[in-house]
Amino acid sequence: MASEDASCNGVERAKYGGLLKHLTSTGFLSDLAVMKDVLRELQGLSLRLQRRDTSLVDGSRQIHQTIEILSAMKEDAGKTESKIRAGIASGRFKGIVLRETQPKINKPQFYQSILDNLRSRLPDSELIAMLKPLDQHFWPAERSDLMLFGEREVGRFAKLLCESSTEAIEEFRDWKLQGSQGNTLKKLIVACRTILPTSAECERGFSACNDTDDKTRNGLRAASLTALLFIDLNGPPIEKFNAVPFVHSWIKSGHRTSASWIPGRRPQPAESRAVWSLLSP
Repeated sequence: MASEDASCNGVERAKYGGLLKHLTSTGFLSDLAVMKDVLRELQGLSLRLQRRDTSLVDGSRQIHQTIEILSAMKEDAGKTESKIRAGIASGRFKGIVLRETQPKINKPQFYQSILDNLRSRLPDSELIAMLKPLDQHFWPAERSDLMLFGEREVGRFAKLLCESSTEAIEEFRDWKLQGSQGNTLKKLIVACRTILPTSAECERGFSACNDTDDKTRNGLRAASLTALLFIDLNGPPIEKFNAVPFVHSWIKSGHRTSASWIPGRRPQPAESRAVWSLLSP
């Protein structure tokens, strides 16, 4: 071991010896296990929120689920902490003798801080309340409870989008009780799914905007630039995009490439009117 290596001086051996004691202490392993359990749950939550098909309601549900899981882990041990506890009880972990010390992380206080931060990042409760009825995960199981469920919230959401609240409520009833969706309700559902829970999509948009609005395209009109940006964000990858039908349509509509014509004024052909006058009778 480095702490017993004769080629190292006394200071280096003491440094390695102190590091060995720290890494083989029960307090360090307990702190490491708590951190790993929490980070595993937060990593899973972050990846789920960054999925492009995750809506605001889905994000709220995922955050609530993570809060419940971490609340349970606050009282009990997580996956990694359970393994560490078994190793501490036996005095060995992965064949290494452990040295008993006190953990430095106050587990209940640490978990409570994480929970408070997660709750503070929950989306706006009023908006979530309007969107929840459009997610079937929140529908009550009993038909009697489903009759008037969510009608007030759907009506408010329709007004927010300048749609008819009466039509929205009627179509929402048909969806709940008969399984059919009207045009107004479909618009509300699409709008609900376009509200994203994280800034990841916005960051993709800014990146696409920087790639699209470059020096070679800064002469484009706003409408053309917006269309390019929409295709960049929502279109398929280049290897799966068949541009031939669009090129044919573009040519048939009278467009042409910039290389097919010479910019500026074209020279007018010279007319030999003096010679023409001699040949005239």
